[in-house]
Amino acid sequence: MVGEAGVGKSRLLLEFGDRLPRGESTYLEGRCLHFGGSMAYLPILDILRAFFDIKEGDREFVIKNKMKEKILQFDEKLRGVLPPFEDLLSLKVADEAYLELDPKQKRARVFEGIRDLLIRESQNKPIVLAIEDLHWIDKTSEEFLGYLIGGLTNTRILLILLYRPEYTHPWGSKSYYNRIGLSQLTTKSSAELVQAILEGAE
Repeated sequence: MVGEAGVGKSRLLLEFGDRLPRGESTYLEGRCLHFGGSMAYLPILDILRAFFDIKEGDREFVIKNKMKEKILQFDEKLRGVLPPFEDLLSLKVADEAYLELDPKQKRARVFEGIRDLLIRESQNKPIVLAIEDLHWIDKTSEEFLGYLIGGLTNTRILLILLYRPEYTHPWGSKSYYNRIGLSQLTTKSSAELVQAILEGAE
């Protein structure tokens, strides 16, 4: 979803989210920040915290238990994603084999873990994954999105990306990519909006 600042991208996403039938899909949202370009995984962390219902102020053992319970209720085979997720959330990692990996290998484990978890969840019910302000995305998150998008075929995952026209990406050639452009309201539409707000008043 592409449009200039203030044109209504976030509002359209909000209205869309509010209209999703409750309980029939999993809605997860992440946001990029204008000062977050150097903060790796910033919107991905939003998504993981929402997925695992991690609250501000949760203690480390509570967060670990939430992740372990939710992951293992899906599939015992997903146990291997716990160390990279703990690392991503700045928790203490006890898995020695993971700790011995070099940074490139750890990043590969993080990418695989998030992808595998999302795909596994989408087998239960469709996932709507939204990321706002993509024009401010950090490099690592952008690379993860490219990795995820490459594997979206035949999954029940709808990825909604909101960004300004100046942002460029390599995903436009995908057959399952659609661009929705938002422009300013016309004078006529603006008048209709004001009349609706005034509820019939002059």
